[in-house]
Amino acid sequence: MNLKLREGQLFPKQYVLSQRLASDPDASSPVESWIATHNQTGDRVLVRFMATRLDDDTWSSVNKRVSTLRGLVHQNISLNLEAGIEDGIQYLVEPYLTDSEILNLDDPGAWPQLQQLLGALIYAHNLGVAHGTLCPGNIMVDASGVVHITGFALPATTHPANEQAYLSPQVLAGRDPGTDDDIYSLGCIVFKVLTGKSWKKDVELDLPLDAHLDHQLRAMLSESPFERPSSLLELRESLGNHFEGSSTAIESVAFSRRTSPVPETTTTATQDLIGKRQDQAIPVQRVLLAGVCLLIFAALLFTFLPTSTPSETITSANSPAAMTAREAAATSTAAPVITPLESARLEMFQKQGEELTRDILRQQLDLEDIGVIFWARNDYEQVDADLDAADNLYREKQFQLALDQYKAVSTSLNQLKSRAISELETNTALGDEALIAGDAEAALTSFTIATSIDGESESLQKKLVRAETLDQVQDLVRQGEVFERNEEFDLARDTFKTATNLDEEWKPARQGLSRVQSAITQKKFQTAMSTGFREVSNKNYEAAREGFNRARKILPNSNEPEDGLLQVEQSERNDIILNHQKNAEAYLASENWQGAIEEYDAALAIADSLEFALKGLDDARSRLALQERLQQFLSDPTLLQSDEGLAEASATLRQASRSKPTTDQLLDHIDILARLISTARIEIPVTINSDGKTEVTVRRHAVLGKVTNKVVYLIPGRYTVVGQRLGYRDVRKDFVVLAGKTSPILDIASKESVR
Repeated sequence: MNLKLREGQLFPKQYVLSQRLASDPDASSPVESWIATHNQTGDRVLVRFMATRLDDDTWSSVNKRVSTLRGLVHQNISLNLEAGIEDGIQYLVEPYLTDSEILNLDDPGAWPQLQQLLGALIYAHNLGVAHGTLCPGNIMVDASGVVHITGFALPATTHPANEQAYLSPQVLAGRDPGTDDDIYSLGCIVFKVLTGKSWKKDVELDLPLDAHLDHQLRAMLSESPFERPSSLLELRESLGNHFEGSSTAIESVAFSRRTSPVPETTTTATQDLIGKRQDQAIPVQRVLLAGVCLLIFAALLFTFLPTSTPSETITSANSPAAMTAREAAATSTAAPVITPLESARLEMFQKQGEELTRDILRQQLDLEDIGVIFWARNDYEQVDADLDAADNLYREKQFQLALDQYKAVSTSLNQLKSRAISELETNTALGDEALIAGDAEAALTSFTIATSIDGESESLQKKLVRAETLDQVQDLVRQGEVFERNEEFDLARDTFKTATNLDEEWKPARQGLSRVQSAITQKKFQTAMSTGFREVSNKNYEAAREGFNRARKILPNSNEPEDGLLQVEQSERNDIILNHQKNAEAYLASENWQGAIEEYDAALAIADSLEFALKGLDDARSRLALQERLQQFLSDPTLLQSDEGLAEASATLRQASRSKPTTDQLLDHIDILARLISTARIEIPVTINSDGKTEVTVRRHAVLGKVTNKVVYLIPGRYTVVGQRLGYRDVRKDFVVLAGKTSPILDIASKESVR
């Protein structure tokens, strides 16, 4: 069919065609697309004309889908505005997308566009709406990278052959489209993106794909609709893993800290910290050990004291050390004699040893109270070994070496104690970094160490609790993200809120909650906006205002509700204007020019540049003026008496005849005026009777003098006859002469004396 459309043509209705879009080189392309402009609103639209006429059933289906899909509101879906037929040509109107182009399936970076496409299809499928003829030609991407799915109502027969390759066998066979047809078409699109080749029945899926994604793609491309997946949610996740290289699956995670004892062979700090702390037992053991050391030290001292006389005994006979010394002396055949100097030295060693060991014991208790085994286990065990070595030296009577070793142990303990502050700072910093990175194990390790050093810090205690719940919080966040991707926003909100209640400082949880709350708000906003636009199309303007006002309350900073309210006002104005136009046309048809003028004036009071009203007003005023002139001549035919009046009447008659009159009244008026004009110069006899004494004058005609009976011939018009007689009152009579009327007979005589 050759449509013969041209630029500047007003077609259809109120759309001015401005530019034809390039089409398939095949001259038999089933659709001819034009960019057009609404002649009242200035909106740019895309009009698709059916070059090949669709049969009645198909066209009825198209109209039904256009009507059904009006409430489908999504940022990635562009719906048809209207469908109609004018001059036998079927057409569809949809918004024109500026600076947009067809989705490039050869682009390796097409994943962001595929994500938007998947989100829009999931949204539509959840509402039970299928596209049916999804192909690259119906997927547009604007300059900012936003995807717009078009062609929702276009039947398969309107697509060229290269695009029909993306349609399911069922759609090509004429079946009403379903969501499984979209899944087949999407499979063809994904295959093209992954391989760079178009899908054909005999093509092998020889791709380095994850087994799960490979299985999904094969199922999507199945010729049987029953083998295709019923949902796109798993596909979106699998494609995300493929393109982004990470898994979004939620694994089972243990949320609580382990409480089982750590094996003795474990040496790393992390393993020690996760096991039970034995803080309470350690100081008691050390106290007992120190006591034993003191007893051994005393026993060694008394070994060197003489046992022959009680006066030389240093300790009481009841002490365990004295008993040990006596037993040792009894078994010795030649016990050495202790000199006073040696005794003094031994006493000095004993005193210094007691002081050192008391200080060592105090240092050990202090270190163990700040969890030294958590942050310096190896060093502390080495100090223990050095202390055992010092004890052994003392047992071997190498007192000076033992004292030196005790001093070295004390120094080492002091050094360990001085490390506590730096260890606190280091582990606090490491814990903070681990919390930010989401490493629960590392955070738990670091803050356990930090709180063992500074157990009074509320800040550290809070961070330790955060570390203990971090795995649980992260799992909740992942769960919330899955709900969010599935657009189950209420579940996502509750999940993110639970995560923030556990850890209000975990940024992904707060961001997720904010994101989902925004999505919920946006969904409510879109629902309100959709209600407003739907009610505008239904001409229920009060309900439309309520919808847009509700949307404005939801998002006060959005300009869209204001645009919607302006559209309501514009639609109301347009309806009022159209009503005035219809009324005016009805008045024109009945040649009620005054009524038409009032309607046009009312329309111009709303919009003073309406072309139809301006032109109609001029025509109505002209016709009213013509009607008034006609009426003037008909109501007073004497106006034709003068040459000027006759000429004006003739001009009025010509204008009225050219106006193509339709009503009987106007036709009658034209006929009457024509007769008046044709007889305007035919003289009519007028008889004047007088007394022969009165001077008779017909003004603007002749002086008759003193007559008794006189016939004068006058053309139609208005006349005055005057009678005058000396000494008598003048008489005067006005009369009208009209064609077709009885000839006037006048009696004129001055008979009333004035003396």
